[in-house]
Amino acid sequence: MSRNRIDEFATLGVSREDAKMHQDGPKALARARAAEVLAKKFADRDRVKAKILEDQEVARARMRQGREEKLKRWKQRTQHSPFLVDLVAEHERLDEENKVRLDAEARRARALEKKRIALQQQVIVRALREDNDLDALRREKRAIVDEERRLKALLDLEKVQSRAKVDLLAAERAERQRKAAKSDIRRQNNIHALHKARAVETELLRVAADVPAAPDNTFSASDLSCKLLEKSNKLA
Repeated sequence: MSRNRIDEFATLGVSREDAKMHQDGPKALARARAAEVLAKKFADRDRVKAKILEDQEVARARMRQGREEKLKRWKQRTQHSPFLVDLVAEHERLDEENKVRLDAEARRARALEKKRIALQQQVIVRALREDNDLDALRREKRAIVDEERRLKALLDLEKVQSRAKVDLLAAERAERQRKAAKSDIRRQNNIHALHKARAVETELLRVAADVPAAPDNTFSASDLSCKLLEKSNKLA
């Protein structure tokens, strides 16, 4: 084996002893080169995979941070809402009632399904025992159909009643909110009327005391009352 080939084996990570063990020359060198190429490809793939995983983790962290910041902003905006506590409690109560209602409906549906399967099994058993009695089989089928219709009607009625109850609770909640809003509007109107009455009273006191109107509206009702009292004392 030539000196140049041994040196090339050394650059590919193949020792001189391994090169001497493989005397096929070019084939061994080709295998070594292929192994080096594969090793580089695997290393590049691992680096790319690690970079992708790192980018995905960074993106997920940013998304989590964005959701947390958005939730924090909404909490700050609604923390002083007068309806926050009551609405949350009522919403949780309605969710709990809805969950209980759905669980009850699911249990009733499972019970009805078991009963229907039991009726079908009874019909099959009776049909096997009474192969020649077609009239009895028809009566049993009609009874099963009637029973299924009755059970379905009962289930539909219970669903309608449950939905009506949920609608009634929602309507009551909306009525309470409407009354609260109406009360707030009435309170604002009363405050506005009180300010207006005070302004009229101040104007009357100013006219009675013959006090000129201040351009910056700095005169208050107490100032005008003092002026009026001084004028009355002078006349006396």
